[in-house]
Amino acid sequence: MFYAGGAAERAIGQAAPWFVMGVMLFSFAVRSVYMESCSMFVRGGVYVVVHDSMGPVAAKFSVSALVFDYILTGPISVVSAGQYIGALLEEIGQLTHQNLHLNINLFAAGFAVLVTIYFWWTNIKGVHESSGKALRIMQITTVMVVILLIWCTITVLVAPHVNSVPMPSASNIHFAPEAQGWLAGTMWIQIPMIMIIIAFGHSLLSMSGFETLAQVYREIAYRR
Repeated sequence: MFYAGGAAERAIGQAAPWFVMGVMLFSFAVRSVYMESCSMFVRGGVYVVVHDSMGPVAAKFSVSALVFDYILTGPISVVSAGQYIGALLEEIGQLTHQNLHLNINLFAAGFAVLVTIYFWWTNIKGVHESSGKALRIMQITTVMVVILLIWCTITVLVAPHVNSVPMPSASNIHFAPEAQGWLAGTMWIQIPMIMIIIAFGHSLLSMSGFETLAQVYREIAYRR
C-alpha cells in the first residue's frame, strides 16, 4: 500500500493503477479460496489448496507469486518503513529546532537489518509466538489503513483537480530504463502482449499476505 503503487508507476508509467488493480483482483480470488480452506482445516498450504480448487496452472502462478513476495516484499517493506521513519525524525527535528541530520538511506538500511534479525529471531521460537506478533501487526495495520483511507479521501476532496488514469493500452505503457531488464533495446519490448506481461510483473508487489491467516489457523482445535 505504501510503495507498491509508486514502484509500479515509476516502472511502467501512469497506467500502473490498472495493472495493480488486476493483480489485486487475482489475489482476492486466490485469497478467498485459501481463507475458506483454512477455515475448513484443509492442510497443505497455498499450492495444494489452489491446485485442488483452481487447477495446476493457477497453483503454480500462486506459489511463484508467493515466493516472489517472500524474497522481495519483506526487505522492500522494511527499507521503505525505515525511510519513512528517518524522514519523520528529520521533520520532527526541524519543528523542534534541533540540529538533526540523518543519512536516510543509511538509516533505512540499518533499520531494515535490525527488523529482519528481530523477526527471524521471533519466528524461530515457533508458531505460537509468531502468530501472536502477526495478529498484533494486523491490528496496527488496520488502524493505519483506516487513517490512510480517510486521508486519501480528504486529499481528493480538497485537491484542485484530479488527473485521470490513462487506459492500460500498449501506447500508454512507458517503461523506465531500469524496468526493461535484459529486454532493453530488443524488439520484444515493443510487442503489446509482452509489454502487458512485463507491466503485470512490475505490479506483483501489490500481491501480499497469503500466509497471514495460515500462521493463526493451525492453532485452532479440530472440529469434533
